[in-house]
Amino acid sequence: MLSEANIDNVRNFMNALDNNEQDQWGDYLADDFTLSGWTPKSLTKSDFLNVMAGLKEGLPGLIFNLHNVQEDGDKVLGTWQVVGYQTDSFNLPALGLPPIPQMARSVSLPTEDVTYIVESGHIVLIAVQPKRDGGIRGLLRQLGVEVNMIQ
Repeated sequence: MLSEANIDNVRNFMNALDNNEQDQWGDYLADDFTLSGWTPKSLTKSDFLNVMAGLKEGLPGLIFNLHNVQEDGDKVLGTWQVVGYQTDSFNLPALGLPPIPQMARSVSLPTEDVTYIVESGHIVLIAVQPKRDGGIRGLLRQLGVEVNMIQ
């Protein structure tokens, strides 16, 4: 049975992400953490932290708007809707991309379902159900950037 602590860990992690508290992000993630579905390839903990830091460099107010959080067996389920405004250029080398120029545009992605697996107080998996025009590809498209990403 899932404990309320797992839901709290997910919410606290997402709040730290939304608030750009980079010194706290890694504390919530297991060493073998994986993000899947939001990027063309699954990301390790290190790659995820680098991608988020890059996104926050260019879109410091980027927020994920996690809502509808509930438990389902050993999982924490929710939805998020990513929004933000680009204020600077940024780099996402973990995705094999060239530098992303400053486009001064807003992004508002479709709502996406997300599943978190928490073990021993750390998030081991964030799995996003990809949606057309969602994820990192949708974010870059809304910025007016068309690039080929590593698969």
